[in-house]
Amino acid sequence: MKTTVPANPIKIFMRSGEVGDSEYLCSNVAFIIVDGPPSYPKITFVTISGTAIPSCDIAFARVLIDGQWVSHD
Repeated sequence: MKTTVPANPIKIFMRSGEVGDSEYLCSNVAFIIVDGPPSYPKITFVTISGTAIPSCDIAFARVLIDGQWVSHD
């Protein structure tokens, strides 16, 4: 298992049963856990509140690069 702190701030967005189709819950990432074999690792994002969120539950993410939030979906 390896943990890493992102060099740039990351926001992850996920859908919730309580939220409508076009709405997402957003969380800031504190660090990332990479576990498993290098060919197919399991990636878990841990929020600043300490909640572990598996990558399969994330709809999309945004990274702050040069003062702009860039979407990676």
